[in-house]
Amino acid sequence: MLRPCGFLVRCGDVDIAVMRNPVRLLGSAIPWRAWAYAATGALLGLPTLVALFALIALGTAFTPVLIGLPVLVAVGFSGLAVGAVERRRLALLGGPPPPSPHRSLGAVRGRRWVRARGGESATWREFAYTALFATGLWVLDFVAAAIPALSLALLAAPVVRGLSPGPVRYLGLELPSVRASLPLVVPALLGLLVGLYLVTLVAALHAGTARALLTGTSARSDQDMELIRSNGRLLDAFDAERRRIERDLHDGVQQRLVALAVLLDAARARAGEESAEPLARAHAEAVTTLAELRELVRGIHPHVLVERGLRTAVAELVTRCPLPVDVRIHGVGRLPAAVESTAYFAVSEALTNVVKHSGADQAWVRGRVAGDLLVVEVGDRGPGGADPERGSGLRGLADRVTAVGGRALLSSPPGGPTVVRVEIPCEPGGAGGR
Repeated sequence: MLRPCGFLVRCGDVDIAVMRNPVRLLGSAIPWRAWAYAATGALLGLPTLVALFALIALGTAFTPVLIGLPVLVAVGFSGLAVGAVERRRLALLGGPPPPSPHRSLGAVRGRRWVRARGGESATWREFAYTALFATGLWVLDFVAAAIPALSLALLAAPVVRGLSPGPVRYLGLELPSVRASLPLVVPALLGLLVGLYLVTLVAALHAGTARALLTGTSARSDQDMELIRSNGRLLDAFDAERRRIERDLHDGVQQRLVALAVLLDAARARAGEESAEPLARAHAEAVTTLAELRELVRGIHPHVLVERGLRTAVAELVTRCPLPVDVRIHGVGRLPAAVESTAYFAVSEALTNVVKHSGADQAWVRGRVAGDLLVVEVGDRGPGGADPERGSGLRGLADRVTAVGGRALLSSPPGGPTVVRVEIPCEPGGAGGR
């Protein structure tokens, strides 16, 4: 991973120690990654400029007949597409693409989607970046990428002349012989060195601007997400007691109920006609109690969470939810037990609130690892207006997350959607795709 440079713009993409040593710079991947970043920016900049001004002109021309209004709205939202491409392009400088700063909206569509996205500060920061990119940044990219490219082409002049049977005109220069082309090597090498420094600096400036405007988790960037305050209760002792109860139920009461059900079944098989019916009812009650106890044990601490991890446990959890729930948990492998347990019960509590209070007909769960945080979101398409001060469910969720050093946030504007997000610190590299 490339390290921060000493610019005013913190970009996280240049190793200043390498920058001080021209030999190390030329031998490292930094300037070549920077050149790829600048070159792709130059290629995308002009089409972005043309598309943006075409939409503005079209929207302005047709505004008197109202057709232009949706076009102007599309101009405002154009940063969504540009921002998504730019975040992927930042991976050219090393490391994974940064996560989207937008909160998940699940299946929300139409006006509600426009209202929700329009209310996010990330949307307008992306538009600001799009305007900067279209009107100036790509020009810097073009100039910075062109100098190393031209220097490399000039450096190849003796080779081109050597492969030609006679005098050749190359890059506007007459090359009568190989010897006559050799003096071009020195300025080409100097131009390449200067060009690589320049493209590295320009790419760092561009990337720093992009990271400042386009990245960061939505919890940090969206003004409409409210921190759910915790009562500050520590849950470590509670968790230890919960695990003890789970073990006692599983190893003690549950085993006795199994034995009782077996004895009742055997007694019913040997009993007379008069006793058969009461014994059958008793056996059915024992089986029902055993099933309820197993459900209770699974709720206290599901074994699938221990054995197969968060993604599988959440997938099983939503099968018991009376609402359709869309689950997308990507790039989350096995995490520390406390992290997985906290995230699982946060999802469980949030879905319980959706079923009890939201009036929604659909919900979704999203999960990902962003840096050293596990970020999990639970949302619904209800009317919104959720208030953590009016109930204990969300406060209890916040207590559990706070106990492991995380935080819980809520977005529930009137009209919805409602989104609960938890951010839980996890071990760097403790998550991986599976």
